[in-house]
Amino acid sequence: MMALIDVVSRLVGDVGRFVDLFVNGLILGAGDPVSAFLVVVGQVLLVASVLAFGYATVGALFQEIGVTLPSLGGRGPAE
Repeated sequence: MMALIDVVSRLVGDVGRFVDLFVNGLILGAGDPVSAFLVVVGQVLLVASVLAFGYATVGALFQEIGVTLPSLGGRGPAE
């Protein structure tokens, strides 16, 4: 159990180091604007997919308790 706590505390403590390595080593260190653009586009696609999946999951959970969220796909339940 202590090993798990040590790993989690070190991971949380090293977030600043991870961000520094990511920004300086990958985006700015490459010296290539195309790689920076590709990283940003990849992050946007990742965030968009996570948000869409999260919205669908929350919608399914809300539907179980009787709350209906608006559909993003233009297809609603057949009336």
